[in-house]
Order: sequence, then C-alpha cells, then structure tokens
Amino acid sequence: MGPSRQQLHDAIAEVASKNGAVESRLFNGVSVHKMSQSVSFEQLKAILVAVKQNDVRTFVGTLQGEMVVSVNFNFESIDAKDTGRHAGKKRGRDAHEEAVKAAIDRVKRGVHSEEIDAPALESASSALYSILTTLRGAKNETAVESWGLSYKKDENGVSKAQHPRLVLSLRMSPSVAVPLKTIFRVLGPNCRSDGMLTVQDSESLADGLKMPLSEQAAAAETHGQKSLTLFATVSVADRC
Repeated sequence: MGPSRQQLHDAIAEVASKNGAVESRLFNGVSVHKMSQSVSFEQLKAILVAVKQNDVRTFVGTLQGEMVVSVNFNFESIDAKDTGRHAGKKRGRDAHEEAVKAAIDRVKRGVHSEEIDAPALESASSALYSILTTLRGAKNETAVESWGLSYKKDENGVSKAQHPRLVLSLRMSPSVAVPLKTIFRVLGPNCRSDGMLTVQDSESLADGLKMPLSEQAAAAETHGQKSLTLFATVSVADRC
C-alpha cells in the first residue's frame, strides 16, 4: 500500500515551502500551495520533482488574486491530448504561424543583423507556436490571453553572450488552472531554463510590452482576480 494523500501532501508541502510557497493545505483531495507573488522556473521544477507520478495532476493558476500551485489527486487526465498533438502536423501557414512570424520579424527590425542569434529566434518561434496551439486549461479552457516576444540588452549595451536577450512573455487567463508540466513541455528545452511566473503587474515588468486581456478576463480582474504572467529568457544552449 502506497503513501496516503496526507503523506503525499506533507512531502510536497515541505519542498514547496523551500521554493516559494507561503502556505500549504490539503483540501478535498487537493494539495494546495499558495505561492509568493513571483516564482522562478527553478522553484517550480523542484515542486514538479516532488510530486513524482502526480506531475500530470499538478496545475498552476490564480485564486483570489494569488498564485496557487495545486496537485489534484482526484484529477484524471484525458488521454494524452494536452500537448504535442499538433507537433509536426502543420499544413501550410495558419493564423498562429503568421502571428509568430510577425513577432520574429519585429524583433529582427529592432536589432542590428549581427546581434541576431538565429538559433534563439528559431527556439522562440517553436515555443510560441507550441504554446498557441496546445496550451489549454485543465478543463480545456482558453489559457493564453496575450503574448509577446521582445529583446533586452544588459546595462552596458550587450548581454554576456554579446547578443540581446530574447524574452518570451505570456499572459494567462485569471483563475484558469494550467498543467505545470505542459507549460515546461511546450516551452521546449531552450525556453524553460531561465524564467518565472508572476502575478505582479505584467506591463511594468515587460518594459512596456502591452499584453491585453479579453473582456471577460478584464472583468474578472476588476473583481479581485489576477492574471498569471510568464517570462522566459530564450537560450541557445540545449539545457533543461
């Protein structure tokens, strides 16, 4: 006989407390962890490791204006339809592909040609397309409200790699629980190493990059809910 849900929760809570969680509780078969305002990818990955075989039941979202990571022991996944089903099946160019290409082109226009790192742009393009075509909520809700791709230089004008840092930004729907494992999967190996999730004001953190909400999501925010924003630095190194 395996560990009880309480034992599983206690083990997860111990790890979560060291990785951004400020409060943990087990409620109706759900291990709930209220997080600090901003949590790094490294911290979220540590929690994913702690949940072990329950990684497909682990979600991140917002509740009452706060970031929450939850492990729903009652959740049954719907086959393997959450990710990867569109991979390698693009036929011609679609609206998502057009939007991603336009974002890449805007970045190219904003930097000198010698500063552009082609592999990083390709990684960003692949990640964005995967996000737009496969990332959904636990109940198949729309998860992505808006997104962007920008570049940022260090204070001395260039990054350590002598290239501007590409930053992928993603604003998610308030109160929608998104599979945490899926987020890292669709980001791909070059966009999931350095980043964070936050409930702080996204525009102030994104150097003025506008990431609007839908009318429904904006209404939710007026009632105290908050959207979750992801920032990921695109790396050319193949690391996880």
